[in-house]
Amino acid sequence: MNCLRPSHSVYLTQFRCKTVKFKPKIAKTKPLKTPSALALDHFDFYYGPLFGKKWPSIRLGLLSPNRYLAVMNTWSRNWEAHDEILEDMGTRDLMAGIRKSGEEIEKKRRHVEGKAEEEMKRWKEEKGEEERKEDPEEEDTVFRSAAGLGEFRESRGELSSGSLQMGKGTIRKDLEVTGFEGEGVRIPKRDHFFYYPNLRCRSFDRAVLLDFPAPMKDEVGVPSYWLLDGGSLLPVLALGLQKGDSLLDMCAAPGGKSLLAALSELPSKIVCNDFKLARLGQLKRALMTYVPEDSESIDKFILKRKDAGDMKTWDELEAYDKVLADVPCSTDRLSVTTDEGNLFSTASTQQRLDLPVLQTKILVNALRSVKIGGSVVYSTCTLSPSQNEAVVENAVAVARNEFGIETVEESLHQLVSHMTSSGLYRFHETPLGALVVPFLPSNFGPMYICKLTRLQ
Repeated sequence: MNCLRPSHSVYLTQFRCKTVKFKPKIAKTKPLKTPSALALDHFDFYYGPLFGKKWPSIRLGLLSPNRYLAVMNTWSRNWEAHDEILEDMGTRDLMAGIRKSGEEIEKKRRHVEGKAEEEMKRWKEEKGEEERKEDPEEEDTVFRSAAGLGEFRESRGELSSGSLQMGKGTIRKDLEVTGFEGEGVRIPKRDHFFYYPNLRCRSFDRAVLLDFPAPMKDEVGVPSYWLLDGGSLLPVLALGLQKGDSLLDMCAAPGGKSLLAALSELPSKIVCNDFKLARLGQLKRALMTYVPEDSESIDKFILKRKDAGDMKTWDELEAYDKVLADVPCSTDRLSVTTDEGNLFSTASTQQRLDLPVLQTKILVNALRSVKIGGSVVYSTCTLSPSQNEAVVENAVAVARNEFGIETVEESLHQLVSHMTSSGLYRFHETPLGALVVPFLPSNFGPMYICKLTRLQ
């Protein structure tokens, strides 16, 4: 029989299959953002509101390859032949184009300088009135509150401003830079005229995406030109170098700006300073590469290793006609494109936050180094106001209070106007100085510059 007895029957039971859930393997800590990504987030948060509608264009420029100028090395034997090659490639002489816009230059110089004298006379009269209104019984303690500071007064510390300026004695031990010194400080500004040095800089026209070939060399191996970001030209132009000037480049490495100044054949002496040995090595290599051994210009260079950020040990006092303070900064373009050595890495956070204090100390020392009537150009390659205008304000306040140094800001309107007319530069208006911002058609910068002249 095929039938099964009930006792041996197989009873079918429904089984409910449980869905198996596979739990993904997740690291205990999520991978952190790269320093360049952190930098971009930081810039979006701070620069977005600051630049408004301009920020998307500036952001795209920062993330794109920057553009270069070719500075012709007139010390090279074959520079003229190689200059013609670059001209045949479609480049133009940037400085020649700017000089053409300076017709009736002497008439304009007299007009600008006359206007500057009137502005300074008016400022001195206003300053004298403010000093007469000061209460001699005013308390020494000034509170840095949200209301800001009123007027700064000369320090009543152990040393007089005269003895400090002459390099006598030491700085008070309690002299510190807090970052709030610039609150309420008013820096007078006057019109300014300067001649452009005789430099030959080749550039491609706006929106031309061609790149320069590697620098060509003469028969003894000296390159006929070198490449640098177009923004790096402006601090040297802003110096307004004159024949026989003594120049101090406080943070000179890798040496491009010092070489530019020397090529103008205007300075009689160029002191190149840097504290780090590795950077001094870069500077020496640059000089050995681009300046021939038999050139008279090689004797103009003097290399020094001093800490430009140490106000206690700095002893280059009232010694130079012009000082360039191209200070260490957050280097915005590299920060968003390179992770190695990026100041936005976790390990470098404190170093980045300390930058404004270091920059202020360097600028104060620059103002101490320049002669009365001489000028200091402060420059960075960042868009950050805390490293640009704020540093200038703080340094001017410290120099005034602690060393009795009075300064005036020199207008860079002439430089901004001529560079803008070239079609290769875009500027963003700032309360002090001038700021080159990146944009794709030429993509120079960023570069901030401010020029101060020492009055006393």
